[in-house]
Amino acid sequence: MPYDQQLFHSLPRRASLAAALGPGGALKAAALILLALAGLFSSSAIGLEGFAVSQAGGLFTVVLMVVLFAVALHSENELTITQLLVLGAASAALLQSHSLLAFLVAFEGVSLVSVVLVSQIRTPEQAEGAVKIFIAGAIATGILMFGAFLYTLDGGKLLEPLKVTGYGYYGTAGIFLMLLGVFYKLTIVPMHGWAVDTYSLVRADHAALLSGAAKTAAALGAFLLFAPALKVAPLYNLWILVPLALVTMTLGNFMALAQKNLARILAWSSVAHAGYMLIGFAAVSSERAEAGMLYMVVAYLFMQSAVFLLLDHLRREGIETLEELAGLGRRYPLLGLFFTVQLFSLAGIPLLAGFLGKAVLFYAGVEAGLWGAVLVALLNSALSVAYYAWIVKQLWFESREEEGEISPSRPTALGAQTILLAGTLWFGLFAGSIFAAAG
Repeated sequence: MPYDQQLFHSLPRRASLAAALGPGGALKAAALILLALAGLFSSSAIGLEGFAVSQAGGLFTVVLMVVLFAVALHSENELTITQLLVLGAASAALLQSHSLLAFLVAFEGVSLVSVVLVSQIRTPEQAEGAVKIFIAGAIATGILMFGAFLYTLDGGKLLEPLKVTGYGYYGTAGIFLMLLGVFYKLTIVPMHGWAVDTYSLVRADHAALLSGAAKTAAALGAFLLFAPALKVAPLYNLWILVPLALVTMTLGNFMALAQKNLARILAWSSVAHAGYMLIGFAAVSSERAEAGMLYMVVAYLFMQSAVFLLLDHLRREGIETLEELAGLGRRYPLLGLFFTVQLFSLAGIPLLAGFLGKAVLFYAGVEAGLWGAVLVALLNSALSVAYYAWIVKQLWFESREEEGEISPSRPTALGAQTILLAGTLWFGLFAGSIFAAAG
C-alpha cells in the first residue's frame, strides 16, 4: 500500500456517541436527536430576536428530524451523532431566520458543521473532497459578507427582515451577491465545481447529509428570507435566475448521462435538482411558489438521503460502478426495491413525492409566466429518466459472470430505508400538509 494511504489508514478512529451508548446505541442516539431537535423547535429560544416561526419552516423542521433519525439508524457506530445534532440545530435556526444577521449566522453554522463532517478522513480521496468543500465554503462566506456590506450601505439593517422596496444600486447588488453566496451551497452552475467531487469522494453517508439535509435547509431558508425582495425585481429574476436554473439543470443531466460511477451519477443528479429548485426563486411572484419550493425540498430530502445511504452500503461491499451493480436487485430484492422506488421518485414518476414536488414547482413557474423555462425543465426531467433507468436496468435485468455475495443490511439500516421510503410514498400521495404549511 502506498505510504500516503498507510498514513491515512493509521489515523485513530474517533468513537461516536452511538458507540459510547453501548448496545442499541444507534437507536438511543437517534432518539436523542429527535428529543434535542424537538426541544429546540418547541422552545421559546426560537422566538429570540431575529427568529420567527413559520409554518413552512416548521413542517420542514419536522421532516428534517425524521430524516436525521433515519441517518442515525443507518450509520450506527460510525457517524459522530453530535454532528447530526449540530446540523439539525443550525438547520432549524436557518429555516426560522427572520433577520439577515440571524440568517448569516445560521448559514455559517450549517457550512461549518458540513466541513467538520467531512473532516473524518480515512483516504486521500476523502481528503480531496474535504479540501474542496472547505475552499468553496470560504468563497461563499466571502461573497455573502460582501453582499451584506453592500446591502447595509443602501440603508439595510442586519437586525431586521430584508427591505421590500427602496433599493438603490448598492442594495440590489448586495441582494444578488448574497444569493450567489447561497448558490455555492446549492451547487448552482458555475458555483458547482466542488460539489461533484466532494459528494463522490467523501463517505456516502456524509454525502447524504451534505446533498440532502444541508442543501435543502439552505434552499428553503434562503427562499423564505429573500422571496419578499425578489418579488419586486422580476426583470432580475428573468435575466439572472432563469438562465442559471436552465444551465444548471441541463449541465447536471447531461454530465450524469456520461458517468459510469454511481456516486458521480448521483452527484450530477443533485446538481440538476438544484436547477429545478432555482425555478422556485425565479417564480416567486406566483402564489404557488412557496408550496412548490417546500414540496420540492421535502421530496428531495427523502429520496436523496435514501439513495446515498444505499450507496454507502454498496461501497462497503466494493460496488461503485454500474457494471458492478448488475443483477443485485434479483439477488437482494429488498435492497433493489428501496433503490428503484427512490430513483423513480428522483426521475419524477407519478404517485411518488418527486413527481408532485416537480409538478407544483413547475406549475408555479407557469403561473409566473416562465413558460419557456418550465418547458426546458420538463425536457430535462424527461432526459434524467435515461440515467435513472440505466441504474434500474443494471439492478434487475443485467448479470455478471462473477456475482459475489454482499453482507445483509443491518436491521437498523433497513429501518432507516423504510422510514425514507414511507416519506417518499406519503408525500407522493398526500399533498394537504404541504399546501397548508405554505398557506
